[in-house]
Amino acid sequence: MGTAIGYAYRLVVCLLVLASGLCCALAASPSKGSDSTSMDTLELYAAYAGAAYSVTSAWDCDDECAHPGTEGTIVEFYWDRPVITSNGYIARNPAKRIIIVAFRGTDSPSDWAQDFDGRLDSWPTSVQGSLVVDGFLVGYLVVANQVMRQVIYLADRYPDYTIVAVGHSLGGTRASMFVAGFSTEYPDYISRTQMYTYGQSKCGNDVFARYMDGLDARLYRVINKGDIAPHLPRNSDMFYHFGTEIWITYDNSTVVCQSNDYSMCSESVPQDQQNVADHSSYPGL
Repeated sequence: MGTAIGYAYRLVVCLLVLASGLCCALAASPSKGSDSTSMDTLELYAAYAGAAYSVTSAWDCDDECAHPGTEGTIVEFYWDRPVITSNGYIARNPAKRIIIVAFRGTDSPSDWAQDFDGRLDSWPTSVQGSLVVDGFLVGYLVVANQVMRQVIYLADRYPDYTIVAVGHSLGGTRASMFVAGFSTEYPDYISRTQMYTYGQSKCGNDVFARYMDGLDARLYRVINKGDIAPHLPRNSDMFYHFGTEIWITYDNSTVVCQSNDYSMCSESVPQDQQNVADHSSYPGL
């Protein structure tokens, strides 16, 4: 990830300063993981998320592109938007029959500005009362039409493939925006869709969270040990997490919590043990 780690550190430090107005949480009782939540699976999709920091038109990067299980990956589409910064790629893995939609995390000062844009947008427009953070949404909307066209093209060409949206940090929030937008534009494809995000911030209000929880899709948020980012900003009951939370514990095992109660997962970490280092040290990333 190179300089991306430094940017991620600065992002979380800045979030600490701004921690006065954005987010709360949802989930249920903990359970042991299945194949979908095994460490091998989490590391595989973490590698795909991490690759978004460097992959362009070919599957050629550092450690992430050599991660076991990613061999044979074919990059089908890459985007790099410099003004409203948005980067990522769409790839497919024929051996695993998956289409990867990967969004890059915080990697530039422009990304930080979008991270800290606390304005709220009514979105998706078809979901009455749903609100999301404008700074997270804008970097997705600038490429939404192109990304969805590419995904639909590949999904139709490879009807037995699963669509998997991934992202780390800011990339995780944009992966969430993709799933939400995709579900409203192409609802017939959502049952083929999964999501794995790493160190994702809370990005919408309770209406948005309930909408996401109601989708016929597997949505996984991975949180590493005491990663502080998913807890920030504090002191607000306006924003909520959604989906299945997979908490990587301090002994590198995993605990799985469903929506409505995350108390046995990352919420069990005392505030004074939450830290910046765990935000950039996800296994596989």
